[in-house]
Amino acid sequence: MKRHIRLTILGTVIVTCLSAVAAATDLLLLLPGFPGTTEQAQPYVDQMLRYLETDMGETPFSMKGIFIPDGADAAERLASVKPGIALMEPSVYAMSQKTQKMQVIARVHANGRGEQTYYVVTRKDGAANLKALSGKTMSGVVVHDPKYVFNVLLDKKAPTDIRLVSQGRPLKSLRDVHRGDADAALIDQDAKDHMSELEFASDLQIIHTSAPVPAPAVVVLNDGRAKADAIRKSLVGLCDRPEGKDLCRSLTLTAVIPASDKDYRPLLAKYNR
Repeated sequence: MKRHIRLTILGTVIVTCLSAVAAATDLLLLLPGFPGTTEQAQPYVDQMLRYLETDMGETPFSMKGIFIPDGADAAERLASVKPGIALMEPSVYAMSQKTQKMQVIARVHANGRGEQTYYVVTRKDGAANLKALSGKTMSGVVVHDPKYVFNVLLDKKAPTDIRLVSQGRPLKSLRDVHRGDADAALIDQDAKDHMSELEFASDLQIIHTSAPVPAPAVVVLNDGRAKADAIRKSLVGLCDRPEGKDLCRSLTLTAVIPASDKDYRPLLAKYNR
């Protein structure tokens, strides 16, 4: 009987702890394509949370957050964790907009840019245009949602039988192309800027340039909607404040500026066409 009671108490404690953990995630950073792992990013996420707690008058160490670099996992986490605040790459926003009641309150400039451009790269002896990639393989970091890739980044100009292969690092995608492990690489502006540094750069060619897509969005949802004004006030201008400059630098952010749902409507129109 005593053993049964101990096990019952233990089970209750475990369930209580798991429930507390599940309910305690206030901030999700859903940023496929951004460098680093969940573990590597955690100290910087914690810095952001401590700043928000102080600035918004919340109880110290009361907020939890996590960085998710895997785009395939992002939408599921958004639904299951139910955060109050999320910073999300546009592909995640487009994919989740119909299933989540989100309100855009700001957007971030990363690495000095308020928008992002993507490029399709092949070997010079490979496909010379998107149509020639029919049945071929494309490697990239933002390929978790084919609808986003084909409708937005490839502007509905590419055959939809291209096989998309997720790759954690853009420069690795270029190496895949060079070795023949992929027929094309889908890379962002940062990777394109460093492409010339690769020893095999002269063997590569750009066959498609996307229209610019907007910067990652800061949204409120679930319980965060009630605090939208306070959250917006706390985050907008963060990178210009003495207490926020180091934090932004750590997160490779250069600005947090006001935004609304309206700023992302053109993106959604392209995604849903």
